[in-house]
Amino acid sequence: MARNQIGDVTVVPMRSVVPSSSYDCDFFPGMAQKWGLGFLINTEAGPNGRNRGSLCWAGLVNTYFWVDPAAGVAGLFLSQSMPFADPKALAVLAAFERGVYGK
Repeated sequence: MARNQIGDVTVVPMRSVVPSSSYDCDFFPGMAQKWGLGFLINTEAGPNGRNRGSLCWAGLVNTYFWVDPAAGVAGLFLSQSMPFADPKALAVLAAFERGVYGK
């Protein structure tokens, strides 16, 4: 479930079709990302600490998790707010991730 399932294709930013439910989002701007059968896969290290090969997923009400096999850590951030990819929620997620990695 964690292996690249889309070959040479890369993940593109998500564009909202219902702005009241979701903002546009690109979780790792400028970085190549892939889809496995169950996760978004980082092909490079992330800016807040995640290693290459980390796996993540997100839910509509700003719920996020990641698994970093290289570091042996996982993170879970749950909220009940909309729209999805709210900049305030993403800022808290980034701060949480930096805290997990001691950055």
